[in-house]
Amino acid sequence: MRIYIAYTGGTIGMVPSEEGLIPDAAFADHLTLHLNASDELAHDFVITSYPSLIDSSNATPKDWQTIARDIESKWHDFDAFIVLHGTDTMAYTSAALSFMFARSDKPIIVTGSQVPMYKVRTDAMINVMGAISACEELTCENYKKGVFLFFAGRLIEGDRAHKAHTSDWQAFSSPNCPERGVLGIDWRWRSVDVAKQPMQIQIPEMQEGSVTILPVFPGVQAAHWQGLLSENVKGAVLLSYGAGNAPDKDPALLALLKTASERGVVIVNVSQCGAGSVAAGAYAAGSALVKAGVVSGGDMTYEASFVKLSFLIGLGLSSEEIKSSFS
Repeated sequence: MRIYIAYTGGTIGMVPSEEGLIPDAAFADHLTLHLNASDELAHDFVITSYPSLIDSSNATPKDWQTIARDIESKWHDFDAFIVLHGTDTMAYTSAALSFMFARSDKPIIVTGSQVPMYKVRTDAMINVMGAISACEELTCENYKKGVFLFFAGRLIEGDRAHKAHTSDWQAFSSPNCPERGVLGIDWRWRSVDVAKQPMQIQIPEMQEGSVTILPVFPGVQAAHWQGLLSENVKGAVLLSYGAGNAPDKDPALLALLKTASERGVVIVNVSQCGAGSVAAGAYAAGSALVKAGVVSGGDMTYEASFVKLSFLIGLGLSSEEIKSSFS
């Protein structure tokens, strides 16, 4: 099996500097030595460090596009792909690749680490070896392929991952969908139907600044969101309370949402709770959002909602087509 491993940046390959930890341009060479030292790995690896390594807190939608195009350019040369990425925005990137490589017929695994590989107590090689093991298993005929995030023994659907912890080895959760696989001594797999539709690669020209996030908090006013809904914004993720609620006694706030929706901004309602789903219209406070033109994001994470809006806007879909895709 041929596996392509792309180091895009992130903690896993960082080293100390006077300003703090920074990505190491020589990380690909270090990882190659580690993998070649293992007698258990008989695969053909190609490991590449990107010319401009990214601290994932600086990642933008353009970076999702760069990673996707890199994978696409090597699609016919490899059986599986591993993307090494920083944890801060890893869930966004895994969601983006899920949409760009819909129903992928090859494994694409995004992973990284909480602690750099150069340290003694690190999760770096555990996660890399786990990702490789996932690639091995998923290339078998009986398993559905796809895009996944692997971390601390958990293989999560790429568009279901959520960054949930800053200092635990298990940094990611899958709040509304069971993990696809759990790696202990052996793999434990959740059974899923193999996709009947063919895969589709779509890598749109990402429009930076086209999507924003609107937080709901006690005392939120229209003025707080006014600047976030500028003229160049085409989509917004509304982080609501509970099952999709926001203040319904502030006419200016609701008018702002309605005006934005009428000019073509797609506003998607996602709960700021750690798990659960938006039940649009279950409460009066949620019904007011529906009347203002806000659509439900169901049980999607805010990361996946943000990425899906960015992806569909990049494809050039109309606001009505985007709203329909969420429903």
